[in-house]
Amino acid sequence: MRSHQAPGGWSRVTSVLAVFALVFAACSGTASPSPAASSGAASPSAAGSASASGSAATTGGTFTGAWVGPCCVGIANANPLIAGGDQHFLSKIYEPLVTYSIDTTTGGYGAIVPALAKTWESSSDGLTWTFHLQPSVTWQDGTPFTADDVVFTLTLCESKAVGCVYGGGISNIKGAADVKSGKSTTLAGVKAPDPQTVTITTDQPNAAMLDALSVMWIVQKKSLSSIPLDQITKAPYWTTPGQAVGTGPFKITGYQAGQFMELSRYDGYWRGKPVLDKIVRKEFKDPATALIAFDKGEIDFTYLTADEVQREQGNANATIIAGPSQVDNAVVFNPLVNPAFGNKLFKQAMEFAIDRKSIITNLYNGKGTALPCLFGNPAYVAPDTEMYDYNVDKAKALLQQSGVNVSSLPTFIFDTYYNDPLSLNVMTAIQKNWADVGLKVTIKQMDSAAWTKQYYTDGKSQVSFLGAQNGPDGNIAASYFLSTASQESGAGNNGWKGYVYKNPQVDQLIQQGRATFDTAKRATIYQQLCKVLADDMPWNIMWQTTRYWIVNKKIANFQLTPAPGGGSYYDASETWSVKP
Repeated sequence: MRSHQAPGGWSRVTSVLAVFALVFAACSGTASPSPAASSGAASPSAAGSASASGSAATTGGTFTGAWVGPCCVGIANANPLIAGGDQHFLSKIYEPLVTYSIDTTTGGYGAIVPALAKTWESSSDGLTWTFHLQPSVTWQDGTPFTADDVVFTLTLCESKAVGCVYGGGISNIKGAADVKSGKSTTLAGVKAPDPQTVTITTDQPNAAMLDALSVMWIVQKKSLSSIPLDQITKAPYWTTPGQAVGTGPFKITGYQAGQFMELSRYDGYWRGKPVLDKIVRKEFKDPATALIAFDKGEIDFTYLTADEVQREQGNANATIIAGPSQVDNAVVFNPLVNPAFGNKLFKQAMEFAIDRKSIITNLYNGKGTALPCLFGNPAYVAPDTEMYDYNVDKAKALLQQSGVNVSSLPTFIFDTYYNDPLSLNVMTAIQKNWADVGLKVTIKQMDSAAWTKQYYTDGKSQVSFLGAQNGPDGNIAASYFLSTASQESGAGNNGWKGYVYKNPQVDQLIQQGRATFDTAKRATIYQQLCKVLADDMPWNIMWQTTRYWIVNKKIANFQLTPAPGGGSYYDASETWSVKP
């Protein structure tokens, strides 16, 4: 889902710089890794990734899950181009060119590995990437997957009528601006010299190209090209069995709005015939209801909030998966609602007013880290960056400097799509903190669909508590705060209808970071960017926390990392099985 995880925190437990070195120093892909398996336990597994206990695969069986909670939006969120959440589920149907490996041996983040692209290389000037596709891949309708599908998908991503949730990562592809503005229907920088090769040429070097492509799900040109561009986003295609096709191990064979989506194995899957017969995603409105169903044995997998972990540790039939969420929780003030919300001193005051450390300690059980900006990687946060530690006196002083008379402000609606009791408790704590400096808000928990319409489509949210995807690369900032990547229709990640966040210094630093291949220099650039964002505060970044999932021990070879919506990670779902 666009920015929220989210319809879009994590405390880093591994060295992300090691990932950067692998991603940006390597010029070509390698063979796809064999999935590792580790023994499950009733206590949280190694942070970052986990596998349910492995065993000899049992052919057949159905895996039933509830992809619910802050990661996911619901079964109707089936368009992979705009579904920032739900990646762990949608990756069963669709695939990107490249992905990340789940490092189950260390609990860390793996390197970029092949998906639909077998190998790749970049030119010496860093302007052109060449991808050589996997041979003999077919769509789930049996037709060949070719380079034309990649060209078609990336063009859709840059089209204003369609777009991709993380399109900012590839917004410097040559000709992208012309496609976005409607001047051209052809993305000049993306070519298919032959059916198995794709070249991508950018206006400036893009060191983050592989990371950006890891969240670009490739869709089929044949079945989508007949749908008018302005109808693709909300077309029934995405939930209609027999119409929506991907290259993944499972295809859509059943769908009932508000109830479930059924996937059946695709025997022609290029990595090998899947073991499971079916994967069924059941719809639940909140994690608490899904957990009740899990405890009754009605589903095999669901999300856990931090306050439920201790209770479920006594479940002998379950494995708890704990790990870095790769999601920032943030408070976002809509600057179109009130002039105060565009005043950076006011927003800085609201940050100082929140006792973030107390909330993390008492509500998230200490499993989180307060952040000053979008980045969770400590290498991207300079020592002299303002951390906005709780200080009511500073908050009141800044309010006085801001010129905002808080007592004259009305009571604002503080909305969210998080429907769990823990999030309500967190928002209540923020509400009380703000009351101490005079800001009055009323909390409103909404279902994801209604919130998405209110925030993105209508642009009527006033103050929101949401999640924003972070990740292994600092260029994620382009998808939120690069003004040239934002869509003025409100579909962009950094604004609302009629508003685009624009800071020339932010734009310059994002572009510099993207164009720099040297890892140490990139870190310095992103430190500077963090400082600017912490000062200008387009969003009030709160923290990153540990997230939890729970899976039945009868599911063998199961893999997941608690990244946004499961993240773009190869989880070897074709090997999952149900033990007797």
